[in-house]
Amino acid sequence: MRKVLLGVVALVLVGCSSAQPLAVDLSPSAERGLKLSQQSGCASCHGSDFGGGTGPTWQGIIGSSVSFKGGEAGLVDREYLIESIKYPDKKKRVGYSVVMPYNNLTDEEISDIVDYIEALTS
Repeated sequence: MRKVLLGVVALVLVGCSSAQPLAVDLSPSAERGLKLSQQSGCASCHGSDFGGGTGPTWQGIIGSSVSFKGGEAGLVDREYLIESIKYPDKKKRVGYSVVMPYNNLTDEEISDIVDYIEALTS
């Protein structure tokens, strides 16, 4: 059990390396979204610069097409991101074996995080 715990801690620390999120001109809501995503542990899977890792990249993801397990595909837009954050196991992406954990984020906090993700595309 101790070895498993140490392995999990090591993975989290790797995900929280010294890389920084992309420098972009952020709106106040996107700035809140950046801070929330760092504090809520999103960076541990999506990368400390949100360039991907165990979870998909956030950089430039808006407008891209993604494939889901079961054969469906979809467009990454605001609606998809909100749904994915609220209900992380609803649509499982091809190529990612780890399902994002549920969270206690409010609708406003999720909207702020999506504002940040959108800022990474512009």
